[in-house]
Amino acid sequence: MRLDEITVEVRDKQLTRVGLIRPEELRLELTDNFNNVGDWKLQLAIENPLCNALRAPGAGIIITGPNDVIMSGPMVKSEFAATPEDPGGSVSFEGVSDTVALADALAFPDPSNPNGATQTKAHDVRQGTAEDVMHSFVMANIGPTAPVERRRAHLTDGVSLSRGPAVIKSARFPVLGNLLTELALLGSLGFRVVQRGTSLVFETYQITDRSDLVRLDVLNGTLAGQRVAITPPGVTRAIVAGQGELVKRQFLQVQTAQSVAAEADWGRRIEKFIDQRNTDKWDELQQAGDEAMEDAGFTAINVQVVPMEESTMRFGHDWYLGDKVSVVVDSQELKSNVTGMVLKADDGGFRLGALLGDATGFDADAALSKRVTSTEARVSQLERTSDVGAAADNQLMSIMGVY
Repeated sequence: MRLDEITVEVRDKQLTRVGLIRPEELRLELTDNFNNVGDWKLQLAIENPLCNALRAPGAGIIITGPNDVIMSGPMVKSEFAATPEDPGGSVSFEGVSDTVALADALAFPDPSNPNGATQTKAHDVRQGTAEDVMHSFVMANIGPTAPVERRRAHLTDGVSLSRGPAVIKSARFPVLGNLLTELALLGSLGFRVVQRGTSLVFETYQITDRSDLVRLDVLNGTLAGQRVAITPPGVTRAIVAGQGELVKRQFLQVQTAQSVAAEADWGRRIEKFIDQRNTDKWDELQQAGDEAMEDAGFTAINVQVVPMEESTMRFGHDWYLGDKVSVVVDSQELKSNVTGMVLKADDGGFRLGALLGDATGFDADAALSKRVTSTEARVSQLERTSDVGAAADNQLMSIMGVY
């Protein structure tokens, strides 16, 4: 993808597009994360007619690639600076993706009651396919069917195709995004909030195992550089505790063939206690253990890659956030999920990098501070590391060219 294939529009608080930033004026950095909050940075000269519009509280941007919206989201910080070389000055903007709406909200025990202090139900229990339940929780808490006081302005529901296994989920004040992440793991689903037209749409999509088709390798010309770390699983045996006291409490141990194999590989039995006293349903206890296994019950392969600009395996076309792909390291083929990306666009052109593995959980504090814990830190190394080779330094990335 070329720089002139990216459009960045400024929007106001009502999501109305107020202007387009010209490609020659574009100074953009964007970080996106699978099933989590992304962030963006943008610099504009003070004389740019869109500068004041973007400084207004509630304003934001919409970033579009050749085929789809890459990210949209509100501005959270603006900072003016002037130097002897630039006496007129410029304004640096920082923002987050619209998916932050899912970090801002809690899933109430009784979503029909907007007052968190007068909740009379113990839990909001919903069941159905994973995808349907995800949409149901979002709409009940911050969507058009939520109480007026809690509705996220302009938020609408995307299409649910009822994908994923049958689930049952109890909510009592978890961060809404955390709740969705757990359900998405079980259904191999991705989700985000993005602006389409004058609405913010909660969208879900199926992630795919493309490891037999997408094989990233420096030698086959699909990568300009890579960094790889392999680490032990986070858990191999989950001990899930339900209701009851002492010896009468419900307990369930959950493991998988993959987690047991990782035990043998690393010579470590890694146990985790999961407190699920909110339910006495064995299916829900099993589901909590399954979520832990899906999240960390395997050998973790964490990869930073710089795709070649002219790669035949284009991010956004042939693979996308969440998909499982193959990466060749020291002649060994490893498989991992795509969990993050970094995009930069300026007068130096368009560059992009990807992070595979080590998906982070949804974190409200991280979202509010515009950081996404370890994932963002690892992805950002693509911008400054110098030991992935000169090609990586010169191209630094290219996934959305792609989009």
